[in-house]
Amino acid sequence: MRPAASGREGGGAERERGLRAIWHLPAHLRFWLVAILGLALDLGSKSWAFTTLRQSGRRVIIPHVLHFETALNDGALFGIGSGRTGLFLLASVLALVLVLWMFTQTSARSWLVQLALGAVLAGALGNMYDRMFVRLVGVSESGALRYYEKVADPDGGSVRLREYPPLQDDPGRAVPPVAAAQLAEVGYVRDFIKIPVKFYRTQLWPWVFNVADSLLVCGVAILALKLWRERERGGEKRGASGEKLDPQPQKA
Repeated sequence: MRPAASGREGGGAERERGLRAIWHLPAHLRFWLVAILGLALDLGSKSWAFTTLRQSGRRVIIPHVLHFETALNDGALFGIGSGRTGLFLLASVLALVLVLWMFTQTSARSWLVQLALGAVLAGALGNMYDRMFVRLVGVSESGALRYYEKVADPDGGSVRLREYPPLQDDPGRAVPPVAAAQLAEVGYVRDFIKIPVKFYRTQLWPWVFNVADSLLVCGVAILALKLWRERERGGEKRGASGEKLDPQPQKA
């Protein structure tokens, strides 16, 4: 009677191996839990950093290792493509579609891939949210660039510029409609994590980033490593029992 039970267990394992993640509840839980928690952590940390430190604020967490420095980035990673909000939003939408499609194609047992895809989804959504809703105007003041959000004046005769992030008692300053029309709003990504580690007086990572960037990098790295390992194994043929087969049978 024992071998029969063992056979049923083996058949269940085979069915689960061939099952797609889209039809597997635990796979959905892994994927969406990482995506939701990652997105909440990203947006919450950005809000805290800018509310607490304001623009160009700085706080030392671990000297020479980890600082919090607020910065607004209207480009992509490393500041590439400054001001091209529409292009980045389109790229984000395509990335979201690709991630969702990849999830549907994964095996139900590929839990590491599902976690990595959830991290990529959270990172893409976090930066996409900023580009859509953190739309600001950069104004040069005394050689420094300050960022403001446009607020419609209740009287309808002008537009007000209010410093970002807004304070409750700050009404902003009125700007004539003609002048306000020349101030283009751009979507900005909020960054605040700085790693000021130096090697021979050279900063190893001079860029400021956020939690969404970290999730994207980690998720893509895991996917790349997984793909590399699968390609390494791709040349090995295996029998039904799992034993490796010799690609060329030996001659007698």
